[in-house]
Formats: sequence, structure tokens, C-alpha cells
Amino acid sequence: MYLGMDGGGTKTDYILLDETGRIAAHVRTETTHYMQIGLDRAVALMRRAIERACQRAGVGLEDIRCAFLGVPGFGENAEAAREIEEKIGSFLDSRFQCGNDVEAGWAGSLACRPGINLVCGTGAIGYGKDPNGLGARSSGWGCFCGDEGSAFWLGKKAIELFAKQSDWRLERTVLYELMKTRLQLKRDFDLIPFVHNELKLERDQVAQLALILFEAARRGDPQAQEAYRQAAYECSLIVQSLLKQLSFPPGVEVPVSYSGGVFKAGDLILTPLRAYLQGSRVVLKQPILSPVVGAALYAWLLGNPGRDYPTDLVARLQEQEAKGALAQPEIVA
Repeated sequence: MYLGMDGGGTKTDYILLDETGRIAAHVRTETTHYMQIGLDRAVALMRRAIERACQRAGVGLEDIRCAFLGVPGFGENAEAAREIEEKIGSFLDSRFQCGNDVEAGWAGSLACRPGINLVCGTGAIGYGKDPNGLGARSSGWGCFCGDEGSAFWLGKKAIELFAKQSDWRLERTVLYELMKTRLQLKRDFDLIPFVHNELKLERDQVAQLALILFEAARRGDPQAQEAYRQAAYECSLIVQSLLKQLSFPPGVEVPVSYSGGVFKAGDLILTPLRAYLQGSRVVLKQPILSPVVGAALYAWLLGNPGRDYPTDLVARLQEQEAKGALAQPEIVA
């Protein structure tokens, strides 16, 4: 069995993949970002989820040949990374590798092949690997220090635009009425206690406001659409940064893919992103697999050093995803 985990600021997915490429179990927990919920709680959640996935697949922890765990925030605090690995090692022995969750995004979107992947979920980050196996990341500094283009960043934009429209620093648009209606604001200033008392300034809660911004943009709101253009620009900076850090052969197109909830906005962000990347040697590609399936595929490669995965394995995984194999995960509390 091969275990893949894709963590995030809002949720974490886990799958078990058997030797034939069959997805044997899929479970989900809340975020495992140790800076949001604490390190001990994050690792305890991982263990419960992994044990439950094994139960669903009818196997034991000892049957996991290799695991790749995409841990949100991993690598940003060296001491925390060491402690996370030590605690996971207490139940998975040495049969695992931890990495930042952006690596799971890359592994899924590009099926573990050289290229660059953008992740814009609750946070924002980019990761790439070149043909020499060198990896590099860009952005992902967290909601206070960065994460430009993320759902949190877009949710904060929705708050900013509403406040500016309320006192006429900006013309009022569809977004203004949508925010009042969706948040049930009797007075415009009610936004302040709502953000503090209801959202509690939590990044995953603020990120949910991006859905209101998306609805406004879809209705043609120029200010909301501009926010998505700005998000696309920030994404283009990540790509250019990774091109500087990595070594791709001259004259060869570099595949760039994407994952995360922000990209569900489709052309609102992808069209301006293509425009910002025009003239560079990158080609924007749709994701091949979801991040959690990519993490399991990565675990396969880590568990079989020196071998490449079978040529039909990716097609088999794509078929399972298309048939809804990940549609109804068991929620583990």
C-alpha cells in the first residue's frame, strides 16, 4: 500500500493506493496546519486518519510500504519539522517522507514530472522540479507575511472593497449588495464585529469570503474581476521566480499547472494568468491528477527507488477520479 496525504489550511485528504493502482480508501480531516491547531493536535489527526484509512482498506499500518505526507507549513520552522517527523515516525517507522503540501500539488498536477505547479487555496505557494531533480518553492509566507493570490487574500480583498464602497472611496458595485445580503449586515459597520466575532479573524474563515467575490466577478463586477486579475499577476510572479531558481533546458517549454480552490474560478483567473505569462517559455496545462492522488503516486516512486511508475498507472488513476472515487471521503474528527 502507498499512502498519500494532501494538507491545507482548511482540510486534509488521505488516500491509500494498492499495488495495482486502485484507490483503496479515502478519508478527510480538518486542517493539519500546526500553526493553526497546534503541532500535537495536527499529528494526532494525521494518525487517526491514517489508521482509519487502513481500516477501510482492510490492512494495517505495517502494510504501508511508503507514504508521502504533504504537511501544510512544513519546512518553514526547522524545529517544528523535526518534531513532526519524529512523531510520525513513532507510528510509520521510516516508511514515509514529509514535504510541504505544495509538493503534493506538484505531484498531482504534473504526475511527478518536471515543471511548475501553483497552489492557490487558503494560502498561496508555488513549487517546481527541473529535469535534474532540483526542487524549489516560491511564496507561501503565510497570511500575515504574504500568500498573495490566495483565497484568504481574495477574502480580504472582498472586505476591503466593501469598506471602500461603503464610504464611497469606490463606486458601489454588485459586490456591495452581495456582502450585505450574504453576511446579513443591517448596518455597513456591522462588518467589523462580524469579522472579529463570527470569523474570529481566522484565515480559513476569511478565505470563505472569496466565494462572494467570485459570485460578484461572475456577475460582471469590474472591481471583483480586477481582484482576480491581481491574483493572476501574483501567480505569474511565482512562476517567474521559479524559472530563475530552476534549470530547464534552453528552448524547451516548461509545463505550468495549478491546484487549489481559487482556480475553480476558471477563466476569471486563468485568462489573465495566460496573458501575464505570454512571451515566456511556459505553457499552462490543466492538472493531471488531484494533489492527494499525486501524493500517493509520489509515495509509489519513493517506495520504488530507481524505477518509474507503469505507463498505464496515471491513466488508471485519472479514470478512478473521473468516476468519482474521491467524491465522498469519510470525515474523521
